[in-house]
Amino acid sequence: MRRSIGTKLAAAAALAAMLGSTVSSPLAGADDRNPAPAGTVVASGIPALVDPAADLGAKTPGPEDDWADSIYFTSRVNSGGHDIGLLVHTVRIPKGPGNLLLFSVHDATTGWYKSHATRVDAGDYAWSTTGLDITAPGLRWTGDAQRMSVSLDVPWGSLDVVLQARGPALNYGGTGAFSLFGQTNYEFALPDLRTTGTLTLDGRSRQITGQSWLDRQWGPTDGAPGNHWSWMNLNMPNGDAVAIWDAVRADGDTHTWATVLRKDGSYEVASVVPLADDASEHWTSPTTGQRYPTRWIVSIPALKTRLTVRVTGNPGQEILLGGNGRLEATAAFEGTYHGTKVAGRNFVEMFGDWHS
Repeated sequence: MRRSIGTKLAAAAALAAMLGSTVSSPLAGADDRNPAPAGTVVASGIPALVDPAADLGAKTPGPEDDWADSIYFTSRVNSGGHDIGLLVHTVRIPKGPGNLLLFSVHDATTGWYKSHATRVDAGDYAWSTTGLDITAPGLRWTGDAQRMSVSLDVPWGSLDVVLQARGPALNYGGTGAFSLFGQTNYEFALPDLRTTGTLTLDGRSRQITGQSWLDRQWGPTDGAPGNHWSWMNLNMPNGDAVAIWDAVRADGDTHTWATVLRKDGSYEVASVVPLADDASEHWTSPTTGQRYPTRWIVSIPALKTRLTVRVTGNPGQEILLGGNGRLEATAAFEGTYHGTKVAGRNFVEMFGDWHS
């Protein structure tokens, strides 16, 4: 039943995106008596299909070979005047060659970058089904949707942080269910997490403070040859949170859309001009040969939004695993959002063989 409802809403969102409109969906407690703006499709009355209070535990695997259970956060923190980007990501892959653990640190002020990626055998990896409690070699991740602790040790450093939520969760597509390469995925974000703790690099510890964005996702991913995606998160100065998906099939079929969680707790889901249309300043990895853009124009006509997004610091923020790469990069944006000038810091993810 969950999968059927989610598929129907994802189809409705996709149709609205094709028409250039938006899908608005109030959160529980929001005032759904206010009429939607002209040109929108109202999705009130359709319940959320994810629950941050209950869905941080490991999920029951689906039948697909590429089904995965994922949780990660990206951070922009400060330490001694340095702008530092962090990524911590773990993926449970029941039918795959091993679970994943990814960690990267980028000092956008100096360009220093280092990453760690490894596979963890099922016998060394535990993720509770009743809540957020993950244990793997070097990793302990516990807590709930309000507060969580993450401790991570890798050969060249360690991280020990506390993440505390400020504000509501963002459910992708308004309900937390959407279509990715034709298959239903579930995803929500905690887009504003106060982040404090200690980062140790090559034996030197430093205190860090800043903001994190956490994403929780599960479902089949269809990483077939030629399929690739881009993802961006944008915390706007007015308190809105924006998440962008740009999924491209090997045959060129593209689905690009944004979920907006407004500061009043309501949603907008809108079509985005495909990112490849205005991608530039490419960087080619000397290790994998993969080519990534480092500058994009994000255009959302229905929201009167046009932003320039650029990778900051070192363009080579590529995580390597098994000869393949994925870009997990610090970025910055500026432009107009709902017709108002904005600027901020964010993260960009690019997965798959990106040639355009």
